[in-house]
Amino acid sequence: MAAVTRQRTMAWLVGAAGLMGMAGLAITQPVLDLFGRNPEFFVAGRHGRKQIVAFALIVAIVPSLVAVALWSVTQLASRTAGRVVYGVLLGGFTALFGLLVLAHLGLSTWWLALAVAGAFAGVVVWLALTRSTARTLLSYLAIGNVAFLLLFLFASPTARVIQGDQASASDLGSVKLPPLEGPVVLVILDEFPVTTLMRPDGTVNAARYPNFARLATASTWFRNASSHRAATSVAVPAILTGTIPKKGDLPTFNDFPRNYFTLFGQNYRVNRYESVTNMCPASICAPPPPGSLRGELHDGAVVYGRQVLPPRLAESLPSVDHSWGGFTNESDGGTGSFAAGGQQAEKSVGSDGYARWHHLDPDDRSAPGQFNAMRLTGSLIDTHPSVAMIHVALPHFPWILTPWGTRLTQFPHDGLAKAGKPGQTLAAAQVYQLHAMQAGAADAAVGELVDHLKEQGVWDKSLLVVTSDHGDSLLPPDLGRRETAKNREELLRMPLFIKAPGQAHGEVRDDVAQTVDILPSIIDLLGGQVDWHFDGHSLYDGSTRHHEPKVSTSVQPALAVAARHARDFGGLDWKGLAATGIGKDIVGRPVSAFRVGAPSDLRWRDDDQALFSSLPTKGGAMPYVLSGEVRAPGTHEPPELVASVNGTLAGVVGAYVGKGAGWRFTGFVGPWYVDGANTVDTYEVERTPAGVVLHPVPRLG
Repeated sequence: MAAVTRQRTMAWLVGAAGLMGMAGLAITQPVLDLFGRNPEFFVAGRHGRKQIVAFALIVAIVPSLVAVALWSVTQLASRTAGRVVYGVLLGGFTALFGLLVLAHLGLSTWWLALAVAGAFAGVVVWLALTRSTARTLLSYLAIGNVAFLLLFLFASPTARVIQGDQASASDLGSVKLPPLEGPVVLVILDEFPVTTLMRPDGTVNAARYPNFARLATASTWFRNASSHRAATSVAVPAILTGTIPKKGDLPTFNDFPRNYFTLFGQNYRVNRYESVTNMCPASICAPPPPGSLRGELHDGAVVYGRQVLPPRLAESLPSVDHSWGGFTNESDGGTGSFAAGGQQAEKSVGSDGYARWHHLDPDDRSAPGQFNAMRLTGSLIDTHPSVAMIHVALPHFPWILTPWGTRLTQFPHDGLAKAGKPGQTLAAAQVYQLHAMQAGAADAAVGELVDHLKEQGVWDKSLLVVTSDHGDSLLPPDLGRRETAKNREELLRMPLFIKAPGQAHGEVRDDVAQTVDILPSIIDLLGGQVDWHFDGHSLYDGSTRHHEPKVSTSVQPALAVAARHARDFGGLDWKGLAATGIGKDIVGRPVSAFRVGAPSDLRWRDDDQALFSSLPTKGGAMPYVLSGEVRAPGTHEPPELVASVNGTLAGVVGAYVGKGAGWRFTGFVGPWYVDGANTVDTYEVERTPAGVVLHPVPRLG
């Protein structure tokens, strides 16, 4: 009897170790390896060492324990049922491992990937259930689960975050600063190309960005400024330290003890909002509230799903391309999730922003949350000499804010500027339209900050820097943050305005400026002296640069990008931004100015139709983005349509993606809505020798 018990115990141990080992290959290794190589995720999410360790332990242990527990309970009830459950659990882990391998090999056909992974899992399960040698070999894999955990905790780049800050006062060097007479304020925006602000002639487009235009009249605008990297975790430390981060450096005080905060923090109150970095030491800045372990695990699950699933199946998961976390729709963080028909939970960026900010999740990276973070941090500046740093993810994707204190009711995730899809040209135009709208919200936030400094009576004495970590690529075909030789002039160029203490008149300078020049320039303008090493130099002392920019040394390529954007639209104001594509020359004019012909044979339906009877919504949202369905006879892609708002041609809809019996469309419309009830229609445009004829498109029943 004892021998039988020992045999069963050994069989259970071997089986449990096999499950743990395969879970290690399928889950522990890919997750901990990826997050171990990307410590920025934990820095940006404000996850402390205890949370990181808990995350690793849950990833490494919980799937195995759950599987072993399910198998064990079933085994006690019935050995046959236990055998079946063991096979299912082992097969599931094996199939996941197979999908990971196939994804690494580049197999993207979803049904083939599932078939191959399933066949592989079937073979492994059959061997495990019929061959004791196979079961023994599988049990040895359990060692790997422990090894993967130890490597993450002690040997990965993330291990340095777990170990915590090690820098001390001796690392700060010598700092000599005369007493401050007014506040020092550094504002870092995000994903903001300077070309967005520019007219083709190189001046600030005051029609869309009046507050940047106002700032330019009282500061020095370095139009030829650029960043070395389009990665926030690298670009922001370059601004705060005046040095180019080396590979493997983390955006933390430990790796960058000589920075903007330690320059001032020993003598002055520091108000800071760091949305991604964590470079202000606890001796100067109170640590921000930590991110939630639940959110950390949610993000881990999303990233794992994108790793293991074939591309077509992974499309339903939130995007992980635009932030260091907040990938789920919890608190609308990260990617800004919207329910169909615009019925999502809404957050206003209106006059009650301060109150709403206090109720936001501290880890919320939504665009409204970032807008209000800038408001709140800026409001803390008073008449006492102090130091502020504000880094907000504006006008960073997702683009859901407007310049008028409202937000969009929906955001067109699907089909946005994807090469090869129908309607890609109009979709690419929508990318710029939505980005420009959110840049308008950033302009409003900058205006509020300037007004606050003036209301406090400290504007003249203040030193204000407004910049961005980098730009964004908004011209096809190289849209997005992936740097290419063709998109650097927009991706790496960013605004840089420096208002020196006592400066009253604006100046435009086109000599080369780089993000690493900002901190040396601040020190120079304040008359300070430090023994720190800089890769940059002061832009005010006549010194020469130490490093060449990654963009042209001339400002002309930036002007060319601004001119190309201007050519795509019908004007430089907000109404002109809506005029593109087939409606470039007619958007902004009343429908009554054209002949209205017979109804079109197309049919359409708008997702937000129910909202038009009462705008703005209770949450302060407006449907500046239209989406819905167009039905057309035959199978050909429908033509672009022009939408009207309250009798004025207001924008172009199209960017079609075929779906079922119809075509999904998106479109951007300009600011022609009124408070209360609104009427939205669409027209098919016919161009004849006698002029434009508008054919009304009936609504789908």
